[in-house]
Amino acid sequence: MGGRRSWFYWKYHIVLSILSVQWKGMNCQESVPGFKIEAPAGVRVQRGLCVHIPCSFTVGPGFTLTRDAIGIWYKGYNGFQSRIIAASTDSSQFPDTTNGRFIFTGKVSAGDCSFSISDAQPGDADRYQFRLEGPLKYNYVGTQPSVSVTELKEPDISPTKDLIAGEEVTLTCTAPTNCPGLSPTFTWEGSVNTERTQSHTLQHQDRNFSYWSNITFTPSPRDHNTILSCTFTYKHGSAKANITLNVEYTPLLNITIPGGTGESSSLIVREGDSKEIYCTVDSNPTANISWTRGNSPVGNTKQKGQNLTLSLQNVTENDTAVYTCTAQNQRGSNSRSVSVSVEYPPRQPTICVDKPEGCLPLVNDSVPEGSTLSLNCRAESNPPAIISWIQNDPLNTFSENSILNVQVTNDIVYTCQATNRYGLSNSSILIIVTPVQKSQTVFLIVGLCILFFTLAVIAAVLVFIWMRKKNNVQEDTKEMPKSDGDVIYNDVENIQSINNVSYMNTEKTKRDKDYSNLYEEVC
Repeated sequence: MGGRRSWFYWKYHIVLSILSVQWKGMNCQESVPGFKIEAPAGVRVQRGLCVHIPCSFTVGPGFTLTRDAIGIWYKGYNGFQSRIIAASTDSSQFPDTTNGRFIFTGKVSAGDCSFSISDAQPGDADRYQFRLEGPLKYNYVGTQPSVSVTELKEPDISPTKDLIAGEEVTLTCTAPTNCPGLSPTFTWEGSVNTERTQSHTLQHQDRNFSYWSNITFTPSPRDHNTILSCTFTYKHGSAKANITLNVEYTPLLNITIPGGTGESSSLIVREGDSKEIYCTVDSNPTANISWTRGNSPVGNTKQKGQNLTLSLQNVTENDTAVYTCTAQNQRGSNSRSVSVSVEYPPRQPTICVDKPEGCLPLVNDSVPEGSTLSLNCRAESNPPAIISWIQNDPLNTFSENSILNVQVTNDIVYTCQATNRYGLSNSSILIIVTPVQKSQTVFLIVGLCILFFTLAVIAAVLVFIWMRKKNNVQEDTKEMPKSDGDVIYNDVENIQSINNVSYMNTEKTKRDKDYSNLYEEVC
């Protein structure tokens, strides 16, 4: 059977060669009116994919296309000596030299000479010539479509814009072909999460196909400017497309200092030194950057790209503050702060006396003898100073404490000394002792003693006078004695009265002496 097919093939070509010689000079359409062909002058097909070449033809007046008409496509433009690549008839009549890649798709009896190429190879690039065989034979040489084979195009990834950090997005990778029966696979690669993917195939009414794959992910700032790739793989090849992700996000800030090992939130500077603080911003789109101290902008800055440097020159204690770097773009704003502490030696200490109403200065530096004082020493410094007290005459150093409790009995000088790692400072106070004045209570007691003594004397005198008057009255009213007994009785009463007076005088003298002794004891 194979030998018979080969014999037929060579016999057919011999006949075609003879006919070609017979038709020499008639290979122009214009030479035979009505024999025309319409086909694209050139087509492009990607390597490994397919292409359909539409074609139609007509025959001249008086000629008819029958069902027996055969359409043949030859590769090359050397007439019938070219290789047959597709025929409209049963393939058993012609050898298949393309493994079924070239297919005659048109209906010759209807004037359709279309054909298609699948799994295109670089060797398919050439001119192609159509010939009509059967009862009517004609070689259409007026139009010979040219086929070009190109490399496989990259798949298309869309959209590539409007990626916002934190917002979910879906991208689509579309295969660069509509050839049927490919069954391609898609592979996504990149820094984003590539687990949520889904492939799709859609057949259209014209029997063409569309192939695509979706990937859904949530981009982050670290995905900005990274590569996302989609690889389209089918039986005969593959193609890969890359895109650079453009992710928009709010600014990210980092505050550093020269010589630091990372982000800094605090900075210690010695008084008189100079320092620079760097604020580095990562943002998309570009951010506006500023330094502020509290709510006030800071002017001593310099910017280079997305870095804004704060310069602190010849710092003083007044430069101690919290400095804030703020960056803002269309996606939002962000800020970072650094606390700057300026360290300096102790300033001159101030000494005051702790009292209920507060720490007050010692007025005239003088106090009553024996007074107890609570001396308080304060000194501005950073870091805080160590306070110590020194007493002169006799010389004595007290423990480190800002408060010193003392009882003064004589004039004395106390010195407060403040020390930190940058230096020391001191301040002294002279305390003058004044003599103790007698208390008003003593004078009151003395006055009461005198008053009591005076009242006692007056009372004694009044009692004495009263007694004398009483005795005188009794003598004036005394009756004369009526008998010797009465005389004796009266004499006895007189004696008794004299004794009573003498006793009263004695008691009075004793009382006066007791009052005098009491006065001396009290006063």
